[in-house]
Amino acid sequence: MKKLVSVFLAVLMLCTMSPVQAAARSASQRTEKLDLTAVTSAASNAAEGWAYDPTGDGGNPILTLTNYGTADAHSAPVLVPANTKVIVNGDCYIDNACIGADCDLLSGCCDGYLKLEGTGTLNLYALEYQGRGISVPTGGVTDMLEFLYINDITVNIYSQQPKSNTAYYIKEGIYANQGLECHNATINIVNGTKAIWLQGSSPIPTINLTEETCPELLIDNTDININITQADGNSYWNYAKGLYVVCGRVVITGGSNVNINAGSDSIYASFSLTIESGDLNIYSMPAGTNMDAYALVRVNNLVVESGAESVSIKTQKWPLTRILYCKTSGISSLGDGLTMQVGTFENGVFSQASDPDNGDLPGLKIVKAAAANTHTVSFYGYDGALIEAVQVEDEQAAAAPDVPKYVTGEHGPMVFYGWDADFSNVTEDMDVHALYTLRGDIDFDGEVTASDALLAMRYAMSIITLEPRQIAAGDMDSNDAVEASDAILIMRYVISTD
Repeated sequence: MKKLVSVFLAVLMLCTMSPVQAAARSASQRTEKLDLTAVTSAASNAAEGWAYDPTGDGGNPILTLTNYGTADAHSAPVLVPANTKVIVNGDCYIDNACIGADCDLLSGCCDGYLKLEGTGTLNLYALEYQGRGISVPTGGVTDMLEFLYINDITVNIYSQQPKSNTAYYIKEGIYANQGLECHNATINIVNGTKAIWLQGSSPIPTINLTEETCPELLIDNTDININITQADGNSYWNYAKGLYVVCGRVVITGGSNVNINAGSDSIYASFSLTIESGDLNIYSMPAGTNMDAYALVRVNNLVVESGAESVSIKTQKWPLTRILYCKTSGISSLGDGLTMQVGTFENGVFSQASDPDNGDLPGLKIVKAAAANTHTVSFYGYDGALIEAVQVEDEQAAAAPDVPKYVTGEHGPMVFYGWDADFSNVTEDMDVHALYTLRGDIDFDGEVTASDALLAMRYAMSIITLEPRQIAAGDMDSNDAVEASDAILIMRYVISTD
């Protein structure tokens, strides 16, 4: 038996050897900060991909970035004067690794606005402790002029992978002091712990701010995807901020789509959160339980207007966590034509569902009211419990909810591989159940044996084909494929149980 196993493993190792990767191509890059604050005449560097006109935007500065940096040779940070427009063309890449000190990647100056627009993509890579992604900092003669506008472009912000006990101190991906507007843009933020931060005015009595006069984070016809996750397992990212307004409000409008995977304060606003139209989906892990300070959404009040398509807030962990905390009770509102699918709304108060069965169920979900000709599709999990019931228009497809990929079954770990019914063209009410199979059991004989490893190996060598359920069972390393490495893992499991 041992000799057979040795031969089997040797064959697998030969099959899993990969070719040498081609060396990354070299490219020129700017290695010193592009500081334009004292430049008074037109300047440019075509090789580096920038051109500057100090009066090109109606008397105000304009900087054009065209393929500034490359994917394998990022260029240095950029600092521009107040009231500058930055036009982004092509794919631009900026990081601060060459600076070796605290330095924002793209920053305007105090006492003025910074406008970003164009048709290109801005890729920003911020080192730990060493600066924000996009910034209009506080300071100068007055702190009432620092506005940031992001229009039409795509922005990708990547913080350095957080290390143990340091992630909490990663600086903001996007920072503005007095106002922040995003129009027709796409913003993707990965890693770090502070995604989009609007400071707003200092909340002191002399200002007497109201909903109408407070600073605003406006998201208009913009897709925002915030995915702050942690690979090394420490818990600091549970404190991660998504949309954070120290003094002001958040408005989502224009059919925007906002998706946040962060931590406590996935959205925070000292005034209101208003969703005029579009979708808001929060799927986050909080820092703790039963504490208003650790709610996933903390606002003064929530306004969901009739133009909203859906609002979903759910936690990855700790079902007892407060999903939504509204500081002022009784003044929230829910527009006509909307329905509470999960949770309740009564007398100006949103209440989350009480103690969901697991951390993957929404605590609060608002959807458009069902149209006249609709059907109910009920999705059930591994244990037969109802996960979600959705309304689907006649002859339309239902959207399946998220389910755990792995669960513990009576005979070992089970893996999800699909649903027991086709819901791509719904014409009547229907029940749909999640399907699970024993992980590693490719031949479905109820146990994991060497024959399963052999099937995986033969499939990896293109000798046989496998059906989707078999591929799900044989995918031991969770990369959505069955390869020789999976056969090794199955065989190791068999040996360990002999």
